[in-house]
Amino acid sequence: MAFLFLKKLRMSSRRYALVIFIAIGFILGAILGAIIGKPAANLRPLGDFFVRLLRMIVTPLTIVTVSAAIARIADLKRLGKIVLLMLVIFLITSFFAASLGLITGLVFSPGEGLGLKPPPDYKPPAPATAETVILSLIPLNFVDIFGVAGLLQAIVFSILFGIAVALMGEANKPIVKALDALSGAMIKLTLIIMWYAPIGVFGYGAWLFGTYGATVVGAYAKLIGANYLMAIIYWLVFYSLIVKISGRNPLDYWRVIIEPITVAFTTRSSAATLPINLRAAERLGVPESIRNIVLPVGCTVNMDGTALYQALCALFIAQAFGISISPALYPLIITMSMLGSVATAAIPGGGLIMLAMVLAAAGLPLEGIALIVAVDPILDALRTSINASGDTAYSTLMSRIFEGPNWWAKNKS
Repeated sequence: MAFLFLKKLRMSSRRYALVIFIAIGFILGAILGAIIGKPAANLRPLGDFFVRLLRMIVTPLTIVTVSAAIARIADLKRLGKIVLLMLVIFLITSFFAASLGLITGLVFSPGEGLGLKPPPDYKPPAPATAETVILSLIPLNFVDIFGVAGLLQAIVFSILFGIAVALMGEANKPIVKALDALSGAMIKLTLIIMWYAPIGVFGYGAWLFGTYGATVVGAYAKLIGANYLMAIIYWLVFYSLIVKISGRNPLDYWRVIIEPITVAFTTRSSAATLPINLRAAERLGVPESIRNIVLPVGCTVNMDGTALYQALCALFIAQAFGISISPALYPLIITMSMLGSVATAAIPGGGLIMLAMVLAAAGLPLEGIALIVAVDPILDALRTSINASGDTAYSTLMSRIFEGPNWWAKNKS
C-alpha cells in the first residue's frame, strides 16, 4: 500500500513539476525584487525572452489548431452552432464584468481627492465606427495575420480555411492529416519552450516587485485594492459556477488551471498563455474539437478581466479629474468597455491601449491614460489571469452543451 502511494505521489510530482518550478521561479523573483528594488528591472529581459518565444509560436499554433479542428468537423451546422453560441456567451459575460467594474468604481471611488484638472482644450476623438471594426477583421495583406496584433485576423482566416477544407469531402483527407501532424509538432514545440518558463517568470517577478512594489500609494492603492477584490470575487464565484454547471468539479478545474494562471499573471499575455491553456483544457477532458476552437478565439475575444478593468479605470480617471459622469452615460461606458475588451490584443498592456476608446466614447480626457500607466502592470497581471482561465471555464460549458453530461469522462487524459 505504501509503495503504491509513493509511486502515485512520484507520478503526481512529475506531472506538476513544471507548475512547481514556475511558482518557485516567480516567488524567488518577487523576493529578490522586493529586496533590491529598481535594479531588479535589469532582470526583465529574462521574461521578455520567454514572451518572445511564446509570441513566436502563438499565431502558427492558432492557425494550425483552429484549421485542423474545423476541417475535421463533417457537420458544418455543428461548427456554426459552436461559434455562434460561444460568441453570445462571451459578449454576455463581458457585459456583466464591465457592469461590475462600473459598480466597483462607484462604490470605492478610488480617484476622488486627486484634484487634477483636465486640459482646457482637449477634444476626445470620435469612437471607432461599426464599419471600422468589421473591416479590421480582414487584413489588407496576408502577412499581417502573423503578428500577435493580427491574431483575430488569423482566427478569421483559419475558420474560413478550415471550412473550405471541410467542404472538400473525401478529398480533404491528406490536408487534414497534414494539419494534424503540424498541430502535434506545434504542441511538442510548446512543451520545449515551456521548460524555460521558470527562468522567464523569475525575471518578470523580480521586475514587477522591484519596480512597482513600493511606489503604489493613496489613490493607486485604492484602485488596485478595489480591482483585485471585486475581480477575484467575480473570478472565483463565477467561473466555479460555470464549471459546476458544465458537470465538472470546480476543484479539478482550479487544480488544472494553476499553470495557465501562473504564466498569465507573470507574462500578462493571453496569447502567450494559449499553448498552456490548451494543455489545461485537455487535462480537464475538453474534446479537441471544442478546445481548439473556443480557446484560440477566446484568448482574443473573451476578456472579462479587461472589461471590468476598463470600466473601473474610466470611473477612476473621471474622479481624478473631478468630472461628474451622468448616470445616462453608464450604459455607454459598460458597452464600450465590453467592445474594447473584445478588440483588445492578447498582448501585455493591450487593455491599456483600448482604454482610449472607452475614454473617448465617454468624453473623458485621454491624458487620463497616463495615470494608469504606472500601475497597469499590476492590474494587467490579474485581468490576464482572469481572461485566460475564463477561456478554459467556458470550454467546459461548451463541452457540456455539445458533448453531453459525461463529456469529461470520455475525453479526460
